[in-house]
Amino acid sequence: MEGRVSFHRLTEEIDLTLACCCELNTALGGGSPAPLVTGLGVDIRAGDLFPATFPDKGPELPLRGARNITGGPNSGQVLDIYDTAVGMLRIGPFTYEPLRGVDLWLDQSDDFILQHLSTTPAVEAPHFVHHIRVTLKFIQQHPFPAVTVFPDNRPHYYRRDEQTGCWVPVRF
Repeated sequence: MEGRVSFHRLTEEIDLTLACCCELNTALGGGSPAPLVTGLGVDIRAGDLFPATFPDKGPELPLRGARNITGGPNSGQVLDIYDTAVGMLRIGPFTYEPLRGVDLWLDQSDDFILQHLSTTPAVEAPHFVHHIRVTLKFIQQHPFPAVTVFPDNRPHYYRRDEQTGCWVPVRF
């Protein structure tokens, strides 16, 4: 684990070229075009790329989703929440403006949410609408996360438990 950092933190220039878009990554069966590969893994020792799925989405998914939906601070920048050097995931602290109309969004049907909050409604994963609803509910319950989620202005840290593989909170 030591010595690995995200590409955007390296001082060396990395030229990463990957063509997994448009017709090169599109299946036309089933009525709607759909991506052939939606996740990618890298074997850093061999340098091989392979299709991958990630069933474990990590801790505090509604909080992390709220940052994305609300366009939180630095939303255009790469968000690197995992530090490989220490093996910990770091969330926040951050804030966002209260989302106007969150109650109206939560009153909509699943199909309405799918059609209006997805860029690819015909091929979304089955959990998409549920994830959006949970995130919107979180935003509704925490309109000011600096007060209710990060009252001490400290990040939330997590580490994988070696025995169970589950994310566990870490306090400093």
